[in-house]
Amino acid sequence: MNTIDQARQTSKNLRQMSKQAVFQLWTSKCLGRIHSAQIKEQRKDWMVYDIVRSQYGAAIAEQV
Repeated sequence: MNTIDQARQTSKNLRQMSKQAVFQLWTSKCLGRIHSAQIKEQRKDWMVYDIVRSQYGAAIAEQV
């Protein structure tokens, strides 16, 4: 399985998760320890994109 396929699978798995679960993962992977983000202000698709981008890079995230 190549990197793009892995990124697609990650994206698919994240989209199947609840918004709350994605938000928790997003805050830990993309924001670090200190943040003031609130779940109601975030869109799930944007959080999924940010997580995929942090794991696989911007070029691959754009393709997924």
